Amino acid sequence: MSETPQHGSFPPPGSGAPQHGGFPPPGSGAPRHGGFPPPGSGAIQHGSFPPPGPGAASGPPPGSPPALPGPPGWHRLPPEQLARLHQPGVVPLRPLTLGDVFSGALQTLRRNPEATIGTGLVVLATLLVPSLVISLLLTRWLTTVAPTDLQLLTTGVSALSAMLASVALTGMIVHVVGEAVLGDRARLADTWRATRGRLPALLGNLVLLILLLLAFVVLGVLAVVALVAVADAGGVTWLAVVLGILLVLGMVVVLTWAGCRLSLAPAAVVLERMGPLRSLGRAWSLTRGGQGWRVTGITLLAGLVANIFTAMVQTPVIFAAMLLLDPTGLVDSPVSPALLVLDHLTQLVVNTLVIPFTAGVAALLYLDQRMRREGLDVVLVRAAQDRAATRSG
Repeated sequence: MSETPQHGSFPPPGSGAPQHGGFPPPGSGAPRHGGFPPPGSGAIQHGSFPPPGPGAASGPPPGSPPALPGPPGWHRLPPEQLARLHQPGVVPLRPLTLGDVFSGALQTLRRNPEATIGTGLVVLATLLVPSLVISLLLTRWLTTVAPTDLQLLTTGVSALSAMLASVALTGMIVHVVGEAVLGDRARLADTWRATRGRLPALLGNLVLLILLLLAFVVLGVLAVVALVAVADAGGVTWLAVVLGILLVLGMVVVLTWAGCRLSLAPAAVVLERMGPLRSLGRAWSLTRGGQGWRVTGITLLAGLVANIFTAMVQTPVIFAAMLLLDPTGLVDSPVSPALLVLDHLTQLVVNTLVIPFTAGVAALLYLDQRMRREGLDVVLVRAAQDRAATRSG
């Protein structure tokens, strides 16, 4: 049984035949409306990118006359539209700079508020409301538990809900960015239809990352324990302490580096319709060599910007709430209902803006790596010509 992509997604390499709205079969002559054909066919479908393959960045044979890419009629576009083909959407169709990545992520939010901020509100509210109800029930049922332990439990419930919301929202934002790069806007309903089938794969991707993290941490802890035991047996405890600290710092660096490289996996899940394991391998392959450190640096910078914005919003809100509610007696413990409601509301507001931004950065980094390594920019230019001709026709 062949695997076929759903509407608005990327087929896996070699999948052969797509479903409605996906890739047309080879030799069909023309792509379906609003879809992405395989590399070399000259057009791209909505919400999907072609898988890697030979010829994606190849040009005409030496000595042959230049071909006119795209569908008939693209060269008859008005001059102002032809001038915009190098940047039909939120980023120029060439390898991206740091400014392009950040500007493109912000432009995607500004141009597609329904599919970014609106989607964030819907997804986060859907999961944070049950989280708030569960947290409030826990504070009523577990009256004998210490407030600090209860606070830890409610924080865990809230973090789990936010993590699940982030997984779903990231997949949807990746689809929106894929459309925004070519100058198209994705509506909330279209985004949901295009990405709902990828949610299990995105969740599996998250589970695999957590398992890899746990395995690495366990191995690191065992290494530190063995190192301390050997050093104690030799009577050089100070050396064990120094080496243990260096080993822990090294683990943090490796985890950060690997995590940033693998952060491109959700884009492969949504845009190339890969499974959880293959998407991790795809992200690792795209960021090999020196590009891995570049992706790590940009990802960390985006995370720093997101954390600064979060702190700037949450800190004054929480502080003002404590001043206003404490005299009334509504804040009598770290898990008071008033604080729980306020915490969930601030999470809703902040994550509605932060998650689309960080997901947009990851999606643009994925496209940047494919343009650098596979010549995807050539295919995207042809797609821009195709869509521009379709609009003008």
